[in-house]
This record gives sequence, structure tokens and C-alpha cells, in this order.
Amino acid sequence: MKTYVTVYFGTVLLAMLLVPIVSRLAKRYRIVDAPGPRKVHQIPLPRIGGIALALSTLALVVPMFFMVNGADRSLGGTRTELLVLLIAGTFIFIIGLIDDLHSLPGPIKLLCLVTASLAICVSGASIRSVSVGDLFAFKTGWAAWPLTMFWIITITACMNLVDGLDGLAAGIAAIVCGTIALMAFLSGQAAMVVLMLALLGSVTGFLFFNFYPAKIFMGDCGSMFLGFMIGGGSVVCQTKIPTFIGLALPFLALGVPILDTGIAVIRRRLIERRSIFAADRNHLHHRLLELGLHQRSVVIVIYALTGISASIGVLMLTARKGWLVGLFAIGLMLLLVTFGCLHGGRYYEIVMALRRNRAIVHEARIATHDFESAETRMRDATSFSAWWQTLCEMAGQMHFQSIGVWNRLDDHYVIIRAWSAPNGIFAAGKTMMLTLPVSKNGEAKWEVRARIWVNGFLELGGRQAMLLARLMDEFPPPQEENT
Repeated sequence: MKTYVTVYFGTVLLAMLLVPIVSRLAKRYRIVDAPGPRKVHQIPLPRIGGIALALSTLALVVPMFFMVNGADRSLGGTRTELLVLLIAGTFIFIIGLIDDLHSLPGPIKLLCLVTASLAICVSGASIRSVSVGDLFAFKTGWAAWPLTMFWIITITACMNLVDGLDGLAAGIAAIVCGTIALMAFLSGQAAMVVLMLALLGSVTGFLFFNFYPAKIFMGDCGSMFLGFMIGGGSVVCQTKIPTFIGLALPFLALGVPILDTGIAVIRRRLIERRSIFAADRNHLHHRLLELGLHQRSVVIVIYALTGISASIGVLMLTARKGWLVGLFAIGLMLLLVTFGCLHGGRYYEIVMALRRNRAIVHEARIATHDFESAETRMRDATSFSAWWQTLCEMAGQMHFQSIGVWNRLDDHYVIIRAWSAPNGIFAAGKTMMLTLPVSKNGEAKWEVRARIWVNGFLELGGRQAMLLARLMDEFPPPQEENT
């Protein structure tokens, strides 16, 4: 017990000593997070506080693991897993720090997370089976490594994305670390208790400077380090207890960032059709701010929700086997109801957006097929008549209302050919005009003028205009025959 107390308060004090030093260095070298449209702070603040988190954690954990005490004796068969976890966590911290300094692309960070998670699997820690007492049990088999990597990467990404308000990510991390430490203590994993208490202590010391109004941010180096250590630590810890509890408990404790991240990914990818790495202001804490709550109140509300769901998870450690699934369902339902209430007003909007996107994707696929077909025929067109016939066929397939080719003569344009769709096909007022100056041999002597039916979606009209422009770039009009 003295070891646990020493580790916790030692990391608290060390973090409180390191944060002011890191803050001064960040200000000196202007490593700050400037205010912006999606930010809630109003002044530039140091953004590399994660250095203090990582250093204070590692400074006490590494020596403790090699001292002759209960933590060292408990390493047993998990020595390799824990050492790899520390090394991989340090690697992720370095990647996060580089991102804070030079802004790494999202795919690069993802590749590094995959590599570090793979190292955890190679060390011997993976989700090999899932069981709930005598109710059911199954082996993950070949999916053990992919499932483990997905779990660790998801937790890391969630912790990174939830870091949007003063003290939010640090407070959630503190609750989760305390929960996993309790789980490890009850299952006799002293080494994991030391690791989680060290993380808890470093976060506690950091919160003195990070809670509203924040004087420093943890940055990606801090959030990624915490997320990876929590995700990887939960995998190592679950090898000593029933798998369902070992995964369900941290899932409930991290339920807020997990669901928040899941909704963000679905919204960005399926609804807004943007990169999942793109930033926005649609997270849970932004929704609570829109309701009129103060920053401090929003953070406390999310703390409370996280604490309640984590407490339900802790009850699973002492509950009868028959209650395990029920308690997990209660915790999950609490989280789903909360998110449903906050996002319920947007369900109709989401459904309509999905329908719109489905229609756009379908029509865009057809337009691309029509373009590729016209492109093939254009390559074989050796005369103006054949070129014009192909252009008219493409215009008809793509719902153009009209299209014409104009030739410049004596500084003014004269129409050469024109095509119009049959009357009555297009609704009035639903078309867009397009004029393309077409160059040939470096001289812009042609113009293609088209009227495109919008069909309710401006995006489709713009895409059709882009495809027409691309076709004209590749295949300008050949020499006109006698007209």
C-alpha cells in the first residue's frame, strides 16, 4: 500500500513541478494553441502540457517496476507486455509531440498507432476470448490481433477527440485510470495498479493547471499518450480477469468519448462526406455549450456522466454472473439515452441527409459512367461531326437542357452547332448556365455553352459541369468541316 501511495502522490507533485516549466518553455518558443473558429479559448495557451504528463508518469513507473516490492513480484508473465506498453506509449507520445510542433497528417498518425498497437499484440497481450461466466464464451481466433488493435486505436482516438474543453480530457482520463486501477487491485495485479495510479497522479497534478480557466493544454502528445496507455493497459489487465468485465468496465468508463467519436465519424463520413480527421464543432461538449451551459458546468456534467457509467462498471466486479450483462446494458442505455436526448432533434435532419447523399452518390456514379463512355467515343472521333454527335449524346444522358459550340471570328463568337433537349422534359427555373472557353494549340478560339438541369441538387450540376470541362480539356473540337 505504501508503494501505491508513494506512486500516486509522487506523480502528483512531480506533475505540478513540471507543468510550469513546460509552460514557460512553450511560451518562450511560441508553441501555443491560438484561438480559432472551432476553439473556445480566447487567448493563446501552451499546447504541450503532455510532456509533463508523460515525464511524471514514466519517472516513477519505470523505477518502481524494477524495485524489489509487490509490484515487481506481480509482473510475472506480464513483464514483457508491460515493458512493451511503456515503450509503445513513449513512441506514441513522441508522435503526438511532433504533431503538436509540426502538424502531422491524420493517416501518418493512424499508421503510427497501428504500429504501436501491433507491438502490444506481438508482446503477448491480446483479446483472445470473450466470456460471460457460464452464459457464453467464444474464442476470437485469427481476429484477436485485429480486434485488439482496433480497441487500442479507438480508445486513443476517443481521448484525442474529446480534448475540446478545459480539463475535459484530463478529468475523464482520471476517472478511467482510477477505475482500471481498482479493477487491477481487486484482481491482484499490483504492477498495473502502479501504472494506473501513476497516470492518475500525473493527470491530477496537471488538472491544477488545466481545469477552467486553463493555463495550459495537454496537446496531442498528452491525449494520445493517455489514450494509448489506457487502451493498452486495459488489454493487459483483462488477461487476468473475466474478459467481458475487463473490456466492459473500461468501455463504460470511456462511454462518453467512445459514443461521441462514433457519432462524429458517422456524421463526417456518411452525412457530410468529409474526412474523419476533419475538425468541427459538433461534439457532445459543443452541444451542451449551445444549450447555454458554461464551460465549467459542461465539464462537470460530463464528469458526472462518466463517473456514473464507470460506477456501474465497477459494480460488475462484485456482481453475480447473471447480473453482468444486465449491469452493462443499464450503463450502455444511460449513455445512449443521454446522447439521444442531445442529438434527438437532429434525427430527421440525419435521415434526410442520408437520403440526399444516397441520391447524389447514385446519380454521380451514373454521370461518371456516361462521361467514361463519351471519353471512349471521343478518342475515335476523327471529324467534327463525330465529335459533335458524341457531345450531344453525353448531354442527353447527363440531363443537359441545351448545349452549343461557338467559334470566334473577328473578335466575336458565332454559333456553329446547337442541341436542345425535347420540350417538356425539364422544369423551368431548375437549370444552370455554363460557358467554357476551349483552347486548341494554345489558342482559345472555341466556346462551349451549356444549360444543365440541376435536378434539385446543385452539387450534381457542378459535377456534370466539371465532367464536361474535363472532356473539353482532353478532346477539344477538331477542325470544322465546311459549314
